[in-house]
Amino acid sequence: MPKFNFKYATIFLIVFLDLLGVGIVLPLLPFYAEKFTSNAIIITSMVTAYSLMSFIFTPILGHFSDKYGRKPILIISQLGSAVGYLFLAFASSIYILFLSRIIDGITGGNISTAQAYITDISSKEERRKAFGIIGAAFGLGFMLGPTIGGLLGHINIMLPGIFGAVMATGASILVYLKLPETTVKGKEVEKYSFKQMFSVLKNNFVAKIIITSIFFGLAFSGMQSVFSLYNQKLLGFQERENGLLFGYIGLISILMQVYFLRKLEKKYGDKPLIKISLIADMIGLFLLFLMPFVQFKLLFLMLGITMFGFGNGIFNPTIRALLTKGVDQYGKYLGIFASYISLTMIFGPIISGFLYETVGPSISFLASSVLMLLGVISFWGIKIKE
Repeated sequence: MPKFNFKYATIFLIVFLDLLGVGIVLPLLPFYAEKFTSNAIIITSMVTAYSLMSFIFTPILGHFSDKYGRKPILIISQLGSAVGYLFLAFASSIYILFLSRIIDGITGGNISTAQAYITDISSKEERRKAFGIIGAAFGLGFMLGPTIGGLLGHINIMLPGIFGAVMATGASILVYLKLPETTVKGKEVEKYSFKQMFSVLKNNFVAKIIITSIFFGLAFSGMQSVFSLYNQKLLGFQERENGLLFGYIGLISILMQVYFLRKLEKKYGDKPLIKISLIADMIGLFLLFLMPFVQFKLLFLMLGITMFGFGNGIFNPTIRALLTKGVDQYGKYLGIFASYISLTMIFGPIISGFLYETVGPSISFLASSVLMLLGVISFWGIKIKE
């Protein structure tokens, strides 16, 4: 178990501030867009623009962090996010809104670089707990971001963007002043190309991890995209109730990562633990699918999202820690991994939204449950590399 030290605390704060800034903006994006257009496709495309840019540029930044160092990439990416938030705050047209999300997406590779930094300073035995720290920062930022964004946006619609810019700038200053570089100067690094997105799949170990994570990402992002609409339709829940539910999911994930993950890892090990997490998510999503057909809808909702939070809290840090065990140049591999996840964030909501509108609201949750099952199947038989 890694000792709590300033490096871990700084990385936690960097990731927390980054996710806090993202969470602040997300619930306000439709409001920003409706100032200039009521076209739902344009509003959705603005969200997709971030994921698409992140998909393209995250592995490039991961490669650059291997070659030029983690520290400059963390600083540049945070400053880029600050610029994106300022464009968002002072947007005067729909084009500026799109530009803000594109800039933030391009420079949004700091998460994979932060993961690589954590890997640099942790032994293989420590990495699961270390990635749990990053996961906890994700969850905490995810919980607090929408609440803070809503409160600031109620005062003035420009404040969330300004606050996000201040947070990102503060994080870059913290990296510059407090974080030492961890990569070896002059290290030979394989030249990056997008062919590596596919060439890494020739490694059976890496391929199983990535394919499993694709199924997970499609299911997770699909669930996120229609969850509020589903609750509004079945239970009449509005923004406040749905925000609390998302916060509850984040809280369960944090508790799993901080307090229980290490104990579960010692008892079950990597391979069974990832299967357990996917099965928990599968059951949770299936319970959500059943909500229209049962009398106790709220009970099924709470049981479902509890299972979902439990599974997410285990899967995210464990699968990343496992990936770093079997590869060198893990900044590049974590960047490629993050790009595949970004790709699921593009297509997951599209698939889920299409099913929600054309087949039926509950079917999108059944589809996500099936995707989790496919994740279990794809992970089966993986050989753990120690």
